[in-house]
Amino acid sequence: MPIRKFRTLAEASRPIRLDPETEDFSRVLHSVFRLAALFAPAQTFPPGVFKFRSLEESQAQKTAWIRKTLQN
Repeated sequence: MPIRKFRTLAEASRPIRLDPETEDFSRVLHSVFRLAALFAPAQTFPPGVFKFRSLEESQAQKTAWIRKTLQN
């Protein structure tokens, strides 16, 4: 993407509009999804409904699932 210069802060706050049919739009969209995957990796939890006796037991199970996801 080209570097854009602004004379005022008001100019800089205007949103950038990209036409969805352009290559720039595709490149920007790809970058957004790549960043999202980097900063918020998909967490996979087993399917189903789980019952726990306490909130602490529930939090411990959630922590175990997250650790297992991060190790893979």
